[in-house]
Amino acid sequence: MDEMAAALQADGEATGRVMVGSTALLMEYEMGDLLRECRYRYPGVQVSPKVMTATRVESAVAAGEVDIGLSLTLDPEDEVPRVPGVCRQTLFKIPFVAIGGASANPGPPPPDADRVLVVDPDCVSHEVLLRHLKTERGVRPSVLEAGSTRSAINLARAGLGVAMVPRLAVEQDLGRDALVAERLPSADAYVQALWVGTTWLPPAVSAFLEMLRKAPGAAARQPAFA
Repeated sequence: MDEMAAALQADGEATGRVMVGSTALLMEYEMGDLLRECRYRYPGVQVSPKVMTATRVESAVAAGEVDIGLSLTLDPEDEVPRVPGVCRQTLFKIPFVAIGGASANPGPPPPDADRVLVVDPDCVSHEVLLRHLKTERGVRPSVLEAGSTRSAINLARAGLGVAMVPRLAVEQDLGRDALVAERLPSADAYVQALWVGTTWLPPAVSAFLEMLRKAPGAAARQPAFA
């Protein structure tokens, strides 16, 4: 009934509320820009972000807990839904770089070099780093949840482990303040949007999804911690 009322009362401008479920890393690093863009394009749309683990995003979309989910993947061609009825679309890429403090320098790795600092242990963003440490350094890394990207950067700078973070978050600091990326991997992760594949979406949800499809991507944005 709500959907019918919204369709019948539509006056050409999208209005309504959109629940967006996202991983902590994307919420911290991308959501601010997306909220500003949505406010500019669709002032009548209210976006309500909700943080959840990477493994919960798709099931939350399928259960109707959120209207749109945002997650990361290392394979931009992988748009096959894991849950029936949920659509998945690749939007834009975010360049990631592995960082560390003194423990990341070339040579025999000290004890702290086998610790990987992560924002969400279920997120794919640090898989490249885990494989690198196993194959190139011959260590079995442990995982330490940092809670946020900023915290992961600070812990890496202090030499307490290595982290995979968005490049723009640290680009100006690499090579100084004991923050290095020497002989550590980089990779591209891709933001994906997830939504229930119905024939009709509420105007607010449809507008936000269309805005996501036109998003310029992380390469054209400013770092969240500038």
